[in-house]
Amino acid sequence: MNRLRASASLTALVWTVLLLLLWAALVPVAPPLPTSDLYTHLSVARHLIEGDGFVNDVAVPVSFAFPFAARLPQPLIHRPPGFPLLLALPVAAAGDDPARAEAMVRILMLVLLALLAWTGARAAHQRGRGAAVAPWLALLLGSPLLAMTVGWGQVETPVALLLMVLWIRLGRDERAGAASPMRAAAIDALLAAAVALLRMDLFWLPVLWILARSRPCGRRLAVGLGIWAAVLAPWAIRNLLLTGHPFFTLQAFAEHLKQTADWPDYDIYRSLSPEPFLETLARDPHLVLSKFRLGLAYYISRVDEWLPWPLWAVAAVSLLRRLPGRSRLRPVAWLLVSFALMTLEYAPLSHTLRYMAVLLPVLGWEIWMEMDERLATLRPGLGATARGAVLLGCAVAILALTPPRLGGWDAGRTEALEARAALPAAVAAAKALPPGPIFTDSPAVLWHARRCGVWSPLDRQVEKKLRETAPCLADAPVILQEAETITR
Repeated sequence: MNRLRASASLTALVWTVLLLLLWAALVPVAPPLPTSDLYTHLSVARHLIEGDGFVNDVAVPVSFAFPFAARLPQPLIHRPPGFPLLLALPVAAAGDDPARAEAMVRILMLVLLALLAWTGARAAHQRGRGAAVAPWLALLLGSPLLAMTVGWGQVETPVALLLMVLWIRLGRDERAGAASPMRAAAIDALLAAAVALLRMDLFWLPVLWILARSRPCGRRLAVGLGIWAAVLAPWAIRNLLLTGHPFFTLQAFAEHLKQTADWPDYDIYRSLSPEPFLETLARDPHLVLSKFRLGLAYYISRVDEWLPWPLWAVAAVSLLRRLPGRSRLRPVAWLLVSFALMTLEYAPLSHTLRYMAVLLPVLGWEIWMEMDERLATLRPGLGATARGAVLLGCAVAILALTPPRLGGWDAGRTEALEARAALPAAVAAAKALPPGPIFTDSPAVLWHARRCGVWSPLDRQVEKKLRETAPCLADAPVILQEAETITR
């Protein structure tokens, strides 16, 4: 057994190195957009290193409607703490160099991608499905969604890794049973809690998988739940003391209004008019239901933009087969259920395919494992090498004939490169100003100039109200990177 694990680990390492070499050669690199969430996370990471706690340099106007957030630097109220904690590693390694910190983040994302690839390749070889590795890695390499997630340093990259590890652990326990049930419950709970600390809106996903696939007994469930709650409790207590609600998040007052007729694009975040979801539903149910309907159409009509249609077809066909033993459904069925639930969750809130990046690696892995299993059943005379060649040929054909296309990534990469050219002048202007917060259209300027500020008020009235109600903003200058202008 130890020899098999060592061989699988070494083989997986070879595959991982090959993936990284091809990634470096084929996947284009682009800086993040100047409005990227990454700059918020980086600013929190810098404050953590400097001993200031979870405070943030990048504030949105709507947050100033809450008295406990109406100051700068601002307490972190719209992101969970996990990603800033992770980014503290590259920020600390970069010293006091913001540009170097961004470069270190890119390296960190590639390390996480490598760990994900190694985890999946190792598990496939341990299960005797090594033929599935090459086509799975080809899917990752050809995915513009993954290129965007990794290239722009988005939080979905570490979440995808954690979910991959958890999924493989649950599959192993489902087949053979956990060697140490209590230890397995503790590790699974830690992975589930780590996902929640990175993406609190997905706290339920690993819990669903654990309950569905491991079906823990009462004692194991109690141990897992206790550890999960213990890890999340400090952040919940902090939120309770700060905001009066243990699960407070700014998005609960704005996300459902974003991209609607009343509040196009991100205008709600640039306003001073937060509204809880239930109040909006009572006031204007048509607005919420309309966005929900458009969201369903958005996610369903774009499934081929992150996973090619033939692979969806394989997943659908696999639902017709059942597994013997404890599980009624094949593993891929639970992933399709997860996608359906994520679609229902995000449809009334935010319409972006970025959220599906957390499912892409594990869903692709399970589909190619399914295809290898079926090929071995239909053609028992084919060895692993021959099956691998057949499946890799299928992967190349699928990616060539029905490639996933993410138009927003191509346009965003071009926009980011153009915006980067205007960044040095805006940063120099910000550094030349007296200390204090600024108004800006570019969180990138705040990060590189080591300033705190407010992102793009909706109009003059909002800006005027902010200056009147927040003393720290009374004389704040305005720096617009896009227009290359400085006022006041």
